[in-house]
Amino acid sequence: MTRMKGFGLYKIFFNHSFRYFSQHPFLLILNIFCIALGIANFIAIQLINHSALESFRASIDLVGGKANLEIAAESAPFDEQILSKVVSDPDVLVATPILEQVCMLENHPGEYLDIVGVDFLTNRPVRSFELSSTVNNKEDIIDFLKDPQAVGLNKKLAQRLGIKRGDRLKLRTPEGIVELKVHSFLELESGAIGSDEHMAVMDISNAQELFHKVGQLSRISCLVSKKKDRMEFIRSLQEKLPPTVIVQTPEKRNMKIEKMLGSFQLNLTALSLISLFVGMFIIYNTVLVGVVRRRSEIALLRCLCLGSKSIIAACLGESLIVSIIGIVLGIPVGYVVASKLVGWVSSSLTSLYLLSSIEKIFISPYHLALAFIVGMAASGVASFFPSIEASKIVPVQAFSPATLEDKVHRFGPFWFLCVIGFILLALILSFLSLMGGLPVLSFGAALFLLLAFSFVSPFVCKIVVQLIKPKQVTFKLILSHFRRSIHRNALTISALLTALAMVISVSVMIKSFRYTVDGWLKQSVRADLFVTTAANLASGIHQVLSSAAEELIKSDNRIEAVDRYYEFRSEFRNSPIKISAICFSVAAGRNNLEFRTGKAEKLLREAVGSNRVFINESLSRKFKLKEKDIISLKTDKGRVDFEIFGIFKDYTTEFGLVLMDWQTMNKYWSQTGSNSLALYLKDSRQAEEIKKELDQKLQLLGDYIVYSNAQLRNEIFRIFDQTFSITQLLKITSLLISAAGIFFNLLILSSERNREIAILRSVGAPRQVVYALVLGESGLVGLISSLLGLIAGLALAVVLTYVINRSFFGWTIDWSTPWSTLLWLPLMVIFISLLASILPAFQLGKANISQNLRVE
Repeated sequence: MTRMKGFGLYKIFFNHSFRYFSQHPFLLILNIFCIALGIANFIAIQLINHSALESFRASIDLVGGKANLEIAAESAPFDEQILSKVVSDPDVLVATPILEQVCMLENHPGEYLDIVGVDFLTNRPVRSFELSSTVNNKEDIIDFLKDPQAVGLNKKLAQRLGIKRGDRLKLRTPEGIVELKVHSFLELESGAIGSDEHMAVMDISNAQELFHKVGQLSRISCLVSKKKDRMEFIRSLQEKLPPTVIVQTPEKRNMKIEKMLGSFQLNLTALSLISLFVGMFIIYNTVLVGVVRRRSEIALLRCLCLGSKSIIAACLGESLIVSIIGIVLGIPVGYVVASKLVGWVSSSLTSLYLLSSIEKIFISPYHLALAFIVGMAASGVASFFPSIEASKIVPVQAFSPATLEDKVHRFGPFWFLCVIGFILLALILSFLSLMGGLPVLSFGAALFLLLAFSFVSPFVCKIVVQLIKPKQVTFKLILSHFRRSIHRNALTISALLTALAMVISVSVMIKSFRYTVDGWLKQSVRADLFVTTAANLASGIHQVLSSAAEELIKSDNRIEAVDRYYEFRSEFRNSPIKISAICFSVAAGRNNLEFRTGKAEKLLREAVGSNRVFINESLSRKFKLKEKDIISLKTDKGRVDFEIFGIFKDYTTEFGLVLMDWQTMNKYWSQTGSNSLALYLKDSRQAEEIKKELDQKLQLLGDYIVYSNAQLRNEIFRIFDQTFSITQLLKITSLLISAAGIFFNLLILSSERNREIAILRSVGAPRQVVYALVLGESGLVGLISSLLGLIAGLALAVVLTYVINRSFFGWTIDWSTPWSTLLWLPLMVIFISLLASILPAFQLGKANISQNLRVE
């Protein structure tokens, strides 16, 4: 028989598809819902990650966006005499100095200004803003420079805080209260749109005097001749400057920021994909149901000589069309979600990484295309296997209702081998991620572990059916229905156990991390009082305490010892690290750091004033460093070799941390100020009294906060909880998709059993029996899902805690089980399963018996 042209058959097939979905709208809604919700989560996280980087770039570009070279110091502001060395180079067309200072606003609690001092005489070729007093009236720069208190504000911040032109602003600094006058507003050019609304500008000389930083600069923005090879020029200029002053291109600066935020953003992306992964099970199930229901139509097409490949293409085409609808709906929803989450991300990034305030959601065509590709791929993979099943329908057998169902629920040796294979792959990838330095493979380990539990669910269902031998007729019917629908129930169970496993594993990881940090704080943070600036708490560690404040504290004879702390960012083997300094002589015997080997007091005393340093576990694991190894660090006096004298536990940063003695830092770096002070009292019972007195005295000197030990711990855990708060949304989303899967699965099963239920009703079975059948099967699905999800969640928690965490962050986390979560979460899943079955049970109970008996 001659094979017919495919176009007409495709037209018939798609007509049947639209008719099928119009007859079963819940099925269509389910597919669209799962895709849209998964894409919404994914695109929201992608937009937030992208916006965080773009906002940082826009903030830098505000004052130096057109520059093609940047000069900055690793540790502290550098001497402005370096500017003369840069300007003297004939290939430097423009070199403009910049000074930054973060200050809290006195009359607006919690708000701060990131004040940027610029040289308006040299800054014009590179800046991306103008000063204006009204919307279209540009200010005269000379008029602005005449007023030593003049400042230009971002219009968005001014409108939000109700600040008008001419208003006086009081700023809290370490040296006391300073007053500025709002002289102008910033008119942003395209390159600076989306910059941090907290940024404000003033003349650099005025800023240096106001903030007691005369002769100091934060960075220099340069325009270098394009005729000159930039990399060669960077090398030659770097040789003229101190080692800790870095010459870099804007592209390299941005790459450093991307690298710094990489792990944070990658983990968010992985979590956002969980809901899409769960949705794939639901899509698989619903597509398979469509194949089963339309087996006769597919058989007719096969009889009309439509080949297997054409059947696969038609099924995939139908699924992908639905996917496009879901993606189109999911992207705007994702934008709304991103807008709601942006404040959380800004706070977390500022607390953990860098000063950042995301003011605008940047929509990138790349990320929209990525969301489209991910959504289509997820839907395509989920619908591919049911399409294969459809292509294998034998026309002679297809008109038997049980043929395809009997085929698709035969879970034989292949599935068992898949389970074994997935477990082995999870173990191999875990080993490679830990030992091979490829942390991204740890996500593959988690994925294959979830797949292993998903593939084992049909076997568990079969075992349950074989073990349970009910005597009561209703229970026998429930078990019979469940057994005949294992091919669908197993997939619903897989989706639910995946969502439950994710929730449980993340809960265990967070509880374990919190438990570990709590124990670490008890050992490592033992001072009675802590003093720092308010700006350091609100916008990250940037400021140092004034010498007057330090002298006032040290003069109190009730204080037994004062430990100083200072930190700055540097690089080690092209990776960002943090260098910190404390007074080892003070910390010895008081700060009980947990070292891999040796006692803290002995190690700290032996390292006082020497080139012996300590590194945290993250740095040790990332670069495979051990005790007695030598590391070379850039200092103000050139490269210096330091001996690793110990490796300690630390949870303040995911980057490598080098801890050295205060005397050692002063020997090789010019910085002398402290970011914070730890006070050890002679009588700890006087802590509250001394805190109140210091609060009052320090407020007269500047912008200071005094924390008790308990208050500092509370602040640390506030930041901790804030960092993990987004996981709550992802947990809820995954469970929501799973609940929808149960609901629609029961609707589908109920519609297929209309005739069977009608026969039961016709022989006298009351509606209560119908309700019991649906509720019982749903409860059984929820029970099996809970048990498997609990086991899978604990197994996945091991991967999260000991593989993913250690691969990316290098931290050692002690296991802590959240027993309450493990108790109520499975019960909640069973409750959701029963709740989702109410509507399908009600529909079956009220169905017309005579009409359903006439269906076939």
